[in-house]
Amino acid sequence: MNPKPHLTTLRILLVLSLVSAVVSAVAYLGMALLLPSMGRMVEANPALFPAEFGVMWERMAAVPRPLYAAQSALYILSFVGCILMWNLRRSGFHAYAIAQLLLLLLPLLFLGKAYLGLGDLMFTALFLTVYYLLLRQLGVFDREPADNQPPGE
Repeated sequence: MNPKPHLTTLRILLVLSLVSAVVSAVAYLGMALLLPSMGRMVEANPALFPAEFGVMWERMAAVPRPLYAAQSALYILSFVGCILMWNLRRSGFHAYAIAQLLLLLLPLLFLGKAYLGLGDLMFTALFLTVYYLLLRQLGVFDREPADNQPPGE
């Protein structure tokens, strides 16, 4: 079996996940750290912002700041999982899966069941399934945990 096409597909998907994880981690960390000062800026300068922005800002400010911080931390874990999967480590899949599943559960814990997104659930299931199948095709789950060599090398 030639693992090259599976490895290429895995790496293309990992690039998408890595970009998403970095952008999301930075955005949620920014929300956790800057939300109060940004709220004061919006209130002090209402003419600079459209009315719709004020409504959106009120909704974002209503979300507990620890949720934003936790989401940022989980996206960092997701990033680490992607890096490990890039190096064909099974622990990367587990780290990524845990992070993604917790990212689905966090809004439920902080905001209630109305905040479970069907799209988020579907994308999480899709990416976890595809990553699992690709890593299995590459033999990542067949090796002993101490074996650090990627297959074919």
